[in-house]
Amino acid sequence: MSLVLIAEDEDAMLDIFAQIVEDMGHRTLRAHNGEEALLLARTQPPDLVVSDHMMPRRTGMELLRELRADAALREVPFLLLSAARPPGLEEATAFLAKPVDLDTFERAVRQVLRVRPPDVEPRAKAPAADPGGALREEMLNWVAHEIKTPLSSARLNAQMLLRRQAARADPEERRHAEVILRQLDRMNGLVTSILDAARLSDGKMVLRQEPGDFASFLQGVVQEWRELQPQVDFSLEGAEQPLPLSFDAERVRSVLNNLLSNAVKYGGAGKRVELVLSLSPGLAVVHVRDWGQGIAASEVPNIFNRFHRAEGSGGSGHGLGLYIASAIARLHGGSLSAKSSLGEGSTFSLRLPLMR
Repeated sequence: MSLVLIAEDEDAMLDIFAQIVEDMGHRTLRAHNGEEALLLARTQPPDLVVSDHMMPRRTGMELLRELRADAALREVPFLLLSAARPPGLEEATAFLAKPVDLDTFERAVRQVLRVRPPDVEPRAKAPAADPGGALREEMLNWVAHEIKTPLSSARLNAQMLLRRQAARADPEERRHAEVILRQLDRMNGLVTSILDAARLSDGKMVLRQEPGDFASFLQGVVQEWRELQPQVDFSLEGAEQPLPLSFDAERVRSVLNNLLSNAVKYGGAGKRVELVLSLSPGLAVVHVRDWGQGIAASEVPNIFNRFHRAEGSGGSGHGLGLYIASAIARLHGGSLSAKSSLGEGSTFSLRLPLMR
């Protein structure tokens, strides 16, 4: 049994995080701001600190740096949670973006309790070159926090309901809880897309590229979709051998999730989606194909425009998904393109540069 200090200024989030950790068999200390968390840590040193970032009386990053400067507390693992991505987050042992998934949170707590904090020197805060841009970024972070924090709380509570309903085997209650969860995910996707679009227009989106096996990564994404949509036949070709690539896994996952979501949504009655990983000079290419309703030739040149929704989409979506996906591909030095014909389905091709 470990002692876990949880710092969160939203009571609903503090309660649900503490409940989850206690259900895992650990003891908890609760703090409503960064200053209170620091005092509790110095009074009763914890085995793990779980902290939100945007809090009064010390942010999560300020709390982390105070702990790292204290000889008695510098080895305590630190799990940072935030709807935004604060500068220096790599100084934390681990980071989770809000809204947090229940299983992901439990897994992170278990992993972080077993590891030492990273050996990272705190970075000096760079002066803002553009006061107007800094103010806009601060506003975006505030919006992310104020909207995604209650979303995260609602989502975790819905997942807790689903977990408990599984034992009671009440299909009607479970169906209602699943609908709530889907709508919360839809709302979170909309908020994320709006914030990403704003950062793209300001040139503020920053990639965190790391070397990795892209073939294995792609296999994992496809497996997640097979579990999420068991009624759909997802096939993957060309990912049998390792393919080293430098990419931002979180951002590329969001691109692939957008393409796969569209392929499932507009794929027609056949319920078949094909992914093919291939190589062209200097590039790794992922083709995502469906055999659904397709897109009119006149629409194809416009589908990557901001707020554009193709005819036949039924008015669903917010017109930002493909715009953001295309921008993320370009930030990697690659591209995203589409080929489609009405009644014959669509093929989207994501190109990412190979490692030199």
